[in-house]
Amino acid sequence: MECFALLPIVLLIAFLIFWGHEFVELMLLSDSDFPGKYDKILWVLAFLVMFFVAPFAFVFWKQAYIEMRNVPKNENTNENKQVE
Repeated sequence: MECFALLPIVLLIAFLIFWGHEFVELMLLSDSDFPGKYDKILWVLAFLVMFFVAPFAFVFWKQAYIEMRNVPKNENTNENKQVE
């Protein structure tokens, strides 16, 4: 029974470590890594205001934005050339 009493404490510590890791990753990104001028400060505010939601949202945003940046910009024009 004492094992279940420690579970919330362990989960809280794991979440705090995850939150800290994602916040550090956010701070390590340069301003040019964000699409907008004020996006980095908005993410910092989101981390502080929406404490429990922001790290998860940042993980999904980061993955989607990195994939979007890695897609060649000429991909649409190449598809059009193949159709013609």
